[in-house]
Amino acid sequence: MGLPASAVEQRTFTSSDGSKTFEATLTGYDAKKGTVTVRKSRTKLLTFQLSRLSAKDIAYVKENANAVAASNAIRVDFDLWQEKPTTTRSDTERTKTTPAGYTVELRNWSKQNVKNVKVRYTIFHRKDAENGAGSIAQTKGTLNIATLYASSTDPQRTAPVNLVRYSRQKSGGG
Repeated sequence: MGLPASAVEQRTFTSSDGSKTFEATLTGYDAKKGTVTVRKSRTKLLTFQLSRLSAKDIAYVKENANAVAASNAIRVDFDLWQEKPTTTRSDTERTKTTPAGYTVELRNWSKQNVKNVKVRYTIFHRKDAENGAGSIAQTKGTLNIATLYASSTDPQRTAPVNLVRYSRQKSGGG
């Protein structure tokens, strides 16, 4: 999911008077209550008033509030899909091409719509492997969803990758 890295990374927070700092990851912000939730270590969650942070950290929390809310509310699943292969034959070889990709299913568990969701993906696949290991190719793409509605699922298909398999007829030896 294309969330800003800053929304899910640990950073240094500073108290409003500048006397104390601590390392934590922003995990929640409740604008109505004016509270912030951070994960200080792998398991310890802290919730406190936003006003206890420095002006720079308050701006950071407000700037990343939507990304944090989305990261807590959206589940992503991947399922492989394949279409029917096509086969091309010549006198000495056969080529089988199978279009394949992934269905990316986004589930919004929150009670609010999430707008402008962008999913950037990279599919790694083996290429030219008929005589040895071959090489690893990458196919990149983007899925854009204008609105991911509350309590709904939106399946999107990636662009197809053509998986090609060659086979050659054995030649006689003597």
